[in-house]
Amino acid sequence: MVGTDLRQQLNNYIQSMRDQGILDSQFQSVQALKTEENPHFVLETITGFCSDADNGIAQMTRYLEGPVVDFTNLTGLSHFLRGSSSSIGGVRMALACRDLRRASEANNKQGCIEGMARLKHEYNSLKEGLNNISQIERQLIGNAQRGRQ
Repeated sequence: MVGTDLRQQLNNYIQSMRDQGILDSQFQSVQALKTEENPHFVLETITGFCSDADNGIAQMTRYLEGPVVDFTNLTGLSHFLRGSSSSIGGVRMALACRDLRRASEANNKQGCIEGMARLKHEYNSLKEGLNNISQIERQLIGNAQRGRQ
């Protein structure tokens, strides 16, 4: 009963994120890869994504704030983060990365500054939601493990 309630809570939360445009249906593909043999798949995917995104955004900020903007590496990292965010279903973050990449390709420093602000905002929204999903996933895994003992 509790597991069913938690699963419903998780589904409702994910639907809420989809309704807000934070996640798209790609996240369901990530969830579908979770198996009984690999119950931590979603958690590991979220953790890896957030680690990569945290590091990438920090590096991009350094590229943008340097005495000379490193547009080449900024473009490359924005492309990488767009792919990562798309793979996990973070549609608004992916769009922010696309816009940042366009500004970077145009060597538009002001556009990059605005794009980074938007990217950070979208990432924070996505990360908060993914952290909440992770908490529920951990509870579900704990319940399943207790049920097998």
